[in-house]
Amino acid sequence: MNCPKCGNPADPAAAYCGVCYEVFGKPRAAALAASPFPKPSAPLPGDWNTPAIASALALFAALVPYRMKVMDALWFLDFVNLAFHEGGHLVFMILGLGNRFIMVCGGTAMQLILPAAAAWQFYGRRERVSTAVALWWFGQNFLGIGNYIADARAQRLHLVAGGVHDWTYLLETTHLLIHDEGIGKFVQILGCLIMAFSVVGIWVYARANAQE
Repeated sequence: MNCPKCGNPADPAAAYCGVCYEVFGKPRAAALAASPFPKPSAPLPGDWNTPAIASALALFAALVPYRMKVMDALWFLDFVNLAFHEGGHLVFMILGLGNRFIMVCGGTAMQLILPAAAAWQFYGRRERVSTAVALWWFGQNFLGIGNYIADARAQRLHLVAGGVHDWTYLLETTHLLIHDEGIGKFVQILGCLIMAFSVVGIWVYARANAQE
């Protein structure tokens, strides 16, 4: 190693040059500061750390076997979701220019579009707690939708508006009617996953807001 100032040979382990007394520690410190691998910072209160993710997964595992009871306990939201569902048929009938398949899909689509749009709006305004609440509502819709799908063949559910069961028609048209119960179960489990992470997200972001 040579001294960067006077060029004289120096011991690599030396702290300074024996001729001009240039300190070798400064360049080393500067080199470390310019390293492309900065030391990771500690997680912020609003970050999704390992305990938060583990809590969400634990809640998800607890929700799955009791998803029908959770759906029944949230019956009051079904009136809101039903209003959007029926309105969706009308909206998509117009957008689809009378196409029956699009019109029938529109009921379920509207149930999901509205809470998703609310979540997107809150996210754009950086209102994290409200975003998580809207996502929870989005996930809650999957419980009712999954139950509706699973009923496509049995048709035990009472249809408020009467007529043909939406998912009987949709699954029959797509040749998936035989899988109605499996698809319905998958949709409900997906809803449980969204709800679990949303609930923990509400806690994480509310805690972060309280500490700001």
